[in-house]
Amino acid sequence: MKVVKLRSPAKINVRLDVLNKRQDGYHDLRMINTPINIYDEIECELTEKGIQVECENDATVPDGDQNIVYQVAKEILAYSNKNIGVRIKIYKNIPSAAGMGGGSSNAAAVLTGLNELLKINLSKEKLMKIGLRFGADVPFFVFGSSAIARGVGENLVKIKKMPKLPLVIISPNISVSTKWVYEHYEAANDNRPQIDESKLEEIPHQFATKKSVIKFLNNDLESVTLKKYPLVEDLKKILRKTGALAAQMTGSGPTVFGIYPNKEIAEVACNKIKANITDCRVFLAENIT
Repeated sequence: MKVVKLRSPAKINVRLDVLNKRQDGYHDLRMINTPINIYDEIECELTEKGIQVECENDATVPDGDQNIVYQVAKEILAYSNKNIGVRIKIYKNIPSAAGMGGGSSNAAAVLTGLNELLKINLSKEKLMKIGLRFGADVPFFVFGSSAIARGVGENLVKIKKMPKLPLVIISPNISVSTKWVYEHYEAANDNRPQIDESKLEEIPHQFATKKSVIKFLNNDLESVTLKKYPLVEDLKKILRKTGALAAQMTGSGPTVFGIYPNKEIAEVACNKIKANITDCRVFLAENIT
């Protein structure tokens, strides 16, 4: 049976603005998202029947039908009109529940991978629409490049030019509930007037330099997560002390990233941080442009 091997990247939110609450209970967002070169590896092997999902390297990520990838595979197999199954193995490297989009990236990789393997020929737009049912970040990973994201994350405009960002990523061994963060953000901003996006500074569709990217750094959720997990602020300080030009939390946390002047300084910083802190995973990375 045919086998396809997939790489499933993480992402960081260079910017995350929480706009207004919607009638469906979600919030409209305005984000700058960029994929980064920290990957999960996924193997999809066609079988005679059934769906099997196995996950290695992360006990917190479920196997079988409790994994988002199972539901995605079930959906895409239905489009194939073939009496066939699939065995999926996920080798986790991206920290889970860390604001890096690992589960959504896995879902997008399986969507696009099986679409190609089974020659279903669904368009990227159709795959993005299917993916949205499984998570707000899935369309971004199907989209596959740095983007300005709006809505809950499904309305995407490509950033035409994004410089390489030498990064150090620190992911503490704690899980943060996205639902909890949004609930507490909402409570803290209950009396805030409606935001008119047209009055906000417009996000450019291209960035020439690291400095121009840093100018637009922002994460509205950071203040909420910091109150419960002050460690996040400590980690940002460590990044700045080791030479980062700027540091910020991604998503609802707890992962933080630092943008460095160049890859060499980032590598020295990464090694120093690894030698001096515990209970965290530390990565040397860069965005995928």
